[in-house]
Amino acid sequence: MNFSFKIPPLLLSLISGILLAVAVPPVNLYYLAWVGLIPLLIALEKPLKSGFSEGFVAGLVFNTGTLYWLAFNSGTYPVVAALTMFVLVVVISSFWGLAAWLFRRIYNHLGQISWIVVPFSWTAWEGWQSNMGELSFPWSVLALTQTAYEPALQIMEFTGMSGVTFWVVSLNVLVLFTLRKPIFVKRILLVGIVLWFVIPFGILQHSYKYYEGNPPITKLMAVQGSLDPLAKWKGGARHSWDVYDSLSREGFESGTEIIIWPETALPTVLIERSFYTNSISQLARELNTPIITGSSALRQFDDDLKPMNVAYLVSPDHGIEDVYSKQILVPFGERVPFQWIFPQLGNLNLGQAEFLPGLRQSIFEVKRELDTVRFSSLICYESIIPRQTRKAVKNGANLLVTISNDAWYGKTSEAHQIAALSRFRCIETRRSMVRASNTGISFLADPLGRIIRKTELLEPVSITGFLPLIEVETIYVKYGDWFLTVVSLIFGSILIYISVVKMGKAQ
Repeated sequence: MNFSFKIPPLLLSLISGILLAVAVPPVNLYYLAWVGLIPLLIALEKPLKSGFSEGFVAGLVFNTGTLYWLAFNSGTYPVVAALTMFVLVVVISSFWGLAAWLFRRIYNHLGQISWIVVPFSWTAWEGWQSNMGELSFPWSVLALTQTAYEPALQIMEFTGMSGVTFWVVSLNVLVLFTLRKPIFVKRILLVGIVLWFVIPFGILQHSYKYYEGNPPITKLMAVQGSLDPLAKWKGGARHSWDVYDSLSREGFESGTEIIIWPETALPTVLIERSFYTNSISQLARELNTPIITGSSALRQFDDDLKPMNVAYLVSPDHGIEDVYSKQILVPFGERVPFQWIFPQLGNLNLGQAEFLPGLRQSIFEVKRELDTVRFSSLICYESIIPRQTRKAVKNGANLLVTISNDAWYGKTSEAHQIAALSRFRCIETRRSMVRASNTGISFLADPLGRIIRKTELLEPVSITGFLPLIEVETIYVKYGDWFLTVVSLIFGSILIYISVVKMGKAQ
């Protein structure tokens, strides 16, 4: 097939950005991501000055379509929200531009064989851009485009999200090759595409084995109060307490082993407010069921008391039994980064909550007659950070619990996307997850990342269901981002080869 028709390179880049943007939640046209990169790749073949602008435009469209909701954050000043979205989109899109610029250099030396490099280069760039320490933001990744395609997601058991990105980019390259090659080569490439789809289906079939032997199950309840985030704090904790107390009693089912309330379900310093401490302890006793709730805590730091975003485990027998303080805080939303280098950054007022990070990851335990349910309580943003979940599982967690408050973004796509990213943690670790969010989406998901039950946005409701407890140690849990490391080494070796051999010959 001849692609010589006159389409401006920047228009091709724009098309790629649109195709990829409509593949992510909530639109979920995942199959468009299988060809979504092709227009950009064609644009990068054309005689260009650098290639940066083509990559940047594609990234700008994709990231704006994916992350536009940042500008609707009602928890900060409108100007700050808009500026945050703009800066983040520009920064991430610049990585796309740099990757395209570098690819163009590779293409100049290797020609069409350089298409084979694309899955390695894309995966490496995306992976390391998503692992930038305190600035890590593994959100607008290509794995997110496959949220509605269950087989592809199962790759994460072995490789994490990087494997799904590699699979998607490789599929784009295979399709591009197929469209361009002679008929006898097309047939071979079509077989390759079919085999490329067999891989995730094979892993999906493999994953069913975790249900063999009837693993133990637990019955869990997630409560979604659907409270306006600003009104919740202005109105005090009493209204929130009434809502969650009522929903828990009304929706409670016999045999429920843990009740989960969302992040800051009780907008107060729980451990210092005896009325609410006694009330939630009494509720746990009456229902004879432990309760997880989000609330606040205070810790002495220098000469001040600083707030912390915490989860409490309240047991029927002991009241507040354990506490976890959120360790990974939202950059510029909950804490200005790099205060360990420049402490004065904490004095900046950007509308952030300015929490103190927790010092340790707690593993909560609920003992049963024959075994123990062990889980970490991931608080909102932490659920998109794979290393946090992996650490919890290596510390013994056989269940994942996420509490969140996505109400700041209203009916935007943020709630759908963070729910999808949270599900990825199930597949990486083969652990079930219960997620309780203030305004949704709350859900119960199995170790394959499949939703067992879920809520709609902005509905006050409780959901209950059974989830299996599986304690296998997956390849990803055991070795972490090994796949990203291998891909990066291969890509690095290619760059060294081009730099040393090809450029040496040119001289």
